[in-house]
Amino acid sequence: MSSQDTLEARLQREARFHDTKYSGGDSYPAHYSVGPTQYVYTHMRDALGDLRGKHVLEVGCGEGWITRELAQRGAIVSAFDISPQAAENTRKVLAADNLLKRCSIGVMPAEKLEYPDNSFDIAIGFAIIHHLELGSALAELHRVLKPGGVGYFAEPLATNPLIAAYRRLTPQYRTPDERPLVLRELPQLLAAFSAYEHREFYLTALLAIALTYVPGGARLFPSLSNGLHRFDRMLLRAVPALGAWAWYTIIKVTK
Repeated sequence: MSSQDTLEARLQREARFHDTKYSGGDSYPAHYSVGPTQYVYTHMRDALGDLRGKHVLEVGCGEGWITRELAQRGAIVSAFDISPQAAENTRKVLAADNLLKRCSIGVMPAEKLEYPDNSFDIAIGFAIIHHLELGSALAELHRVLKPGGVGYFAEPLATNPLIAAYRRLTPQYRTPDERPLVLRELPQLLAAFSAYEHREFYLTALLAIALTYVPGGARLFPSLSNGLHRFDRMLLRAVPALGAWAWYTIIKVTK
């Protein structure tokens, strides 16, 4: 099988999985009931700055709530997903708030973008890069960003052994091709960009997530999580190498 055939098969698997997920399939683990990734998203969102009049690319529009927020903040949004169902859901979310006129929604793989060179001021994606064939997808991202354009991506990491074990025990929540990131591999992956930086989240704060599986633990999540996140910030400033054991990282790349 050629590399092209292999990529096409991978894209088809990703599209089928996410069509099922966004059609109401049971594709979220129990701890997502407390919204643990909202903390990570909030930090990424706040880093975007003033979006008024900016051309923003959203990589993987999913359920459309990020697309909606980008448009509400004044961005001119081009969003896409490999899943036709995700694109349809996003259109419905935007239509409900009369935001479709600020957005274009496409169905395409991140490895083969249909946008012209140097099109976007900003790109953003949440938990999407680890689903992609990174060589092709990052080359396409670099191509469509304007010179000096930036991309922000929040992604799970691969190197905490407890999280890795959990993933192996719960394959129903993920696609067979997805690969969480490894921090030490970032310099090579992102070599085409003029600069990159990253910041990690959920080190000791993983304990708050674990408690959601204990009866009554979900009620404790907000207060416990906030305290542990503060501790994580101090710990990661003091010992940055501990970031490899975190759950999520936010990556900023600059063309």
